[in-house]
Amino acid sequence: MWYRRRGFGFPFPFMPHFYGMRPFPRREEYLRMLEDYRNELKEELEDVEREIEEMKRG
Repeated sequence: MWYRRRGFGFPFPFMPHFYGMRPFPRREEYLRMLEDYRNELKEELEDVEREIEEMKRG
């Protein structure tokens, strides 16, 4: 099965090489990814709220 291979790669001049890839992230990795995404969304929301306030004032 393709997901059980130890690695994936192209011949030398055609980089990159990926070894030990998993088809899906582990639970901890996925949780970290979601938390990072949530933090990015919070920052984006703060920027939008700041922009709205500037538009209301000006």
